[in-house]
Formats: sequence, structure tokens, C-alpha cells
Amino acid sequence: MELTPLDIRNQTFHTKHFGGYDPEEVKAFLDTAAAAFEQNARVRTDLTERLKIAEERVGYYRQIEKTIQDAVVTMQRTADDAKRAAEKEAEIIIAEAKAKAFSEVENIKHQAEALRKEMEQLKQLRANYFIRFRAMVHSQEELLLAMEKDFDK
Repeated sequence: MELTPLDIRNQTFHTKHFGGYDPEEVKAFLDTAAAAFEQNARVRTDLTERLKIAEERVGYYRQIEKTIQDAVVTMQRTADDAKRAAEKEAEIIIAEAKAKAFSEVENIKHQAEALRKEMEQLKQLRANYFIRFRAMVHSQEELLLAMEKDFDK
């Protein structure tokens, strides 16, 4: 059974005629004990209330901590995903650049080959031109010689 300050104040004692207690002293002591009990009860109630508030705060801070931890995990995942995406994008860009460079090199090789062929054709045309020009000069020389012979006669 829990003893309350009211129980202490309302406690009565049987008085004995021989060797009994002074009722006024007992009453004064019980009043003092009841006041101490009341003070202890108030302190206990106050401490209980403060403990309840502290526990609520701890719960609140634990929830904040969990939220922050979840946010950190989410941010780390997001950062990892972004890093992987950037690496993949970089690989794609590099592959595209290599393919474009290869294509341009091949195109330049084809252009160079076409220019070589054109140069060979131009050399051949020049050679043919010189051959025809020599043939024409030679035929003109022969014509001039023939005309001179006809003129000298």
C-alpha cells in the first residue's frame, strides 16, 4: 500500500494511559512528515514530468537523427548514381569521339587517295600533252621543211 501525505495527516493513534505518547508531539511530527511527503510528491511529480519531456525530446532527436541518416544514405546513393551516369556518359562521349575521329581519318585517307589519283591523271595528261605537242611540232617542222623544198625549186 502506498502511503500519501493525507494518510499521514489523518492517522490516529490509540492513547495508552501508561507510557503513551504526547498527542501534540505525535500530531506535530505527523504534520512535518506529511509536509515532507507532500514536498517529495511534488518533486517526484515535477521530475516525472521533466523526465517525460526529456524522453519526448530524446525521441524527437532520435527521429531527427534517423531522418538525417536516411537523407545521408539517399544523398550517397544519388551521388553514386550521378557518378555512374557521368562515367557512362563520358564513355559514350569518348566512344563517339573515337568513332568520329576514325571516320574523319578514313574520309581524309579517301580524299588523299582521290587526290593521288587525280595527280596521276594530271601527270598522264601532261605527258600526253607533251607527246602530242612534240608530235605537232615535229609535223610542223616536217611541213616547214617540205614547204621550203617546194619553195626552193
